[in-house]
Amino acid sequence: MAAFLLLLAPLLLLGTAAGQADMEIEECLWLWNVTEGNFSVVITPETYQANTTYLVTIRDDRNHSSSSGPFLLQALSPQNTSVGEWTDTDTGNCSSVLTAVLNSTESRAHWTSPNSNLSSVHIRVYLILPDNITELKTGMLSRGAETTPVPLSSTSAPSSSSSPNTSSAPNITSTPKTTSTPSSTPSSVSRAQGSSWLLAALLLLLTASLLS
Repeated sequence: MAAFLLLLAPLLLLGTAAGQADMEIEECLWLWNVTEGNFSVVITPETYQANTTYLVTIRDDRNHSSSSGPFLLQALSPQNTSVGEWTDTDTGNCSSVLTAVLNSTESRAHWTSPNSNLSSVHIRVYLILPDNITELKTGMLSRGAETTPVPLSSTSAPSSSSSPNTSSAPNITSTPKTTSTPSSTPSSVSRAQGSSWLLAALLLLLTASLLS
């Protein structure tokens, strides 16, 4: 009898674990048929950084009835795998995706990013409503724009090796025009004096002939 109970114990434990697993995914059955959520999701900070805690805030101005289901929050990588950890709230698994569970009166949850540089993370928030209606709102964390320092250009501004093109006026050297006056030589003076004596003698002869 004791041996039989020892053999039966692992089966009982397996059945209990299976029952707990079914309970964990019970509310996740409504996540496959969703509509656009009429609520908003605010994530702070707004850019993704590794190993950082984010505050996820749900804003819904509607008055939900007591029969409204919980909010289910998931953080997924671009490869659609669960990343990071949810803290300060209840968690469960939906198809191997870590899921935070908030009741309809709760509106905040904290999520800590993994220690890896992901390009982006999608924060999905599901609201389970009566009549098997599920609303979905998705927020995205993206890495901030990375600025790569640009080295200074090694090419300096072109230096003009040639001197400025200064067009110089042609160097015209003009010699002053010297007007030389004719120089009087002694021979020309003597000829002029001889002509004067001759003219005087002619005048005297003409006067004498007129008087006679």
